[in-house]
Amino acid sequence: MFGSREWELRSRTLCLDKPLLMGIVNVTPDSFSDGGRFFSFDDGVRHALSLLEDGADILDIGGESTRPGSLAGTAGAIGANEEKRRILPLIEAVLHAVPKAVLSVDTYRASTARAAIEAGAQIVNDVSGMLWDPAMAATCAELGCGVVVMHTRGLPSEWASQPPIPQEEIAALVLRELRERIAFVTAAGIARERLVIDPGFGFGKRGQENLELLQGLPLLQELGLPLLVGASRKGFLGGSGIEERDAATHAFHAEAVRLGARILRVHDVRGACESLAQRSR
Repeated sequence: MFGSREWELRSRTLCLDKPLLMGIVNVTPDSFSDGGRFFSFDDGVRHALSLLEDGADILDIGGESTRPGSLAGTAGAIGANEEKRRILPLIEAVLHAVPKAVLSVDTYRASTARAAIEAGAQIVNDVSGMLWDPAMAATCAELGCGVVVMHTRGLPSEWASQPPIPQEEIAALVLRELRERIAFVTAAGIARERLVIDPGFGFGKRGQENLELLQGLPLLQELGLPLLVGASRKGFLGGSGIEERDAATHAFHAEAVRLGARILRVHDVRGACESLAQRSR
């Protein structure tokens, strides 16, 4: 078991005795997985509510794609105002329809995180590990929200040109760099009971490196924090269509749960529920 059996959020506590499902809501025109199908406000709200009906414990709402090759984290990325324009009405609409819904904001910008938490979100999921905005850690500490700290190697625009990681070193590398990020965010005032770690599958890791990292998950137990895994529909899983990627996702995530993961970030919530139920019999 990774760390605590509870995750302290801004105004509630989540029990981690069983794996939780974080449903993905991409309010972007260029998502790698859905091609912008839920970019419009009405489509985004319908999709978010359907994921809750399918069994999502958390919704992770993002307004900017961090797919490989994107400009996220650079001067060419979308601005904070546009990001907030995309996500804040959706957060408000979902909470109006389902007041008890647990919402996470997928952002690396402190100003967006603040606006989303003030609108009712409970969690900040920062794919940069709080590296791309120096104000993020202090902002989250002030807000008292749940925080996901992800391991990322460089920027999405750099991933294709990064040197490979020796297979025997990938888990040790992620462990060392996550430990550094945890020290940084706790020094900024974020309590450990509000933290969850994410090894960042696909974020600066190529093909086989992700499979080696999966088998190295037990090493991350040294950090003593709950583990979130998000491999949903990523290219290293193979397959040419969504159905093939979803089947591979569920198999990958089942192994991650066996190795200690407590939160799974997924597109296909219904399929993930069915997969977990089958494997628990």
